[in-house]
Amino acid sequence: MSALQLDSERRRLVAAAVPGGAVIAVALVAVAWTRLLSTGRAPDELGAIALGVATGTALATVTFVPFVVAVLFVVATPSRRVVAGSAVLVYAVGLVGTGWQYVFRGLSGLRLTILAVPLSNVVPVVAVATAVWIAYGGGFDRLAAITGEATHHPLFAQIADERIGPGLSVQRGLAAAGVGGLVAAGGLVAIGVVANLLTALGTPGATGPSTVVFVRSSVWNVGIPAGRLPRQWLFEASFLLAILFVTGPRLRVREFLKAVGVVVAVQSTVALLPMLIPPFDPVYILDPSGPVLTPLSDVVTVAGVAVAVWLAFHRGSAPSGPGRSASDARCSAPDSE
Repeated sequence: MSALQLDSERRRLVAAAVPGGAVIAVALVAVAWTRLLSTGRAPDELGAIALGVATGTALATVTFVPFVVAVLFVVATPSRRVVAGSAVLVYAVGLVGTGWQYVFRGLSGLRLTILAVPLSNVVPVVAVATAVWIAYGGGFDRLAAITGEATHHPLFAQIADERIGPGLSVQRGLAAAGVGGLVAAGGLVAIGVVANLLTALGTPGATGPSTVVFVRSSVWNVGIPAGRLPRQWLFEASFLLAILFVTGPRLRVREFLKAVGVVVAVQSTVALLPMLIPPFDPVYILDPSGPVLTPLSDVVTVAGVAVAVWLAFHRGSAPSGPGRSASDARCSAPDSE
């Protein structure tokens, strides 16, 4: 591909990422303010509410558009160089946004910790790149070569090669989502460690605060504690499997509904587990950690990515998918559906 074609390709991906990122930003801000209004914690003045909504939407858009740009880049070309460049882009934008809020809001006590905050937006990009590479970019065959002959486990022998999406088998999908989820969840644990170390360095005599639970829509992400690794792995794996559905060679309503379904099914079930296993803790349906709201941020993120993917790779052209430039026809992946 010539330099001119490459530049045109990048502009196309960026143009598609803007509405996709805006969808995520508007939806998450709307949900956040709906919760504030319903709980009576919102300001009484209409002007203050309007300013808060506008500011929140602008900040969220600045955060999520680069994220969607990075996802499109690694989907189009899942190479080490592209992944590294996308990670740097997301980190740089996140660091500027974090620093701006630190100054604007007059926050104190974060200090060096703000260097770790944007890493929580970088980790999903690396995880998406890992999952896409394994599912569509030849990574599955490389892993099979490393681990030995890719024989099917007896429990999955009958369904391992069944298609769950265009160009995606059960075995490839689960392997990609599982490994990518481990990258994402493990990365978040590592971010928590880094955040604590930076806090300790910036505060003489301090050991650093406890890490907080990772929420994809939050501005101040500083990782997760190691004890949450299994739960977070399930969340991340379901999110990545959903991303694989919407970034495949074809994107139809069926694929999008599968993506939403897997996120809701897995994350809502995990949210209900405390009431199903000892000590049988109560679960409140509309609590932020309950079965209704838990999968919401990932569903919205998948929807925004789907919008961007359709605009970048599918609108007005032959079906296309990851692993090749958006200007190439990508309908060569087998599709038995």
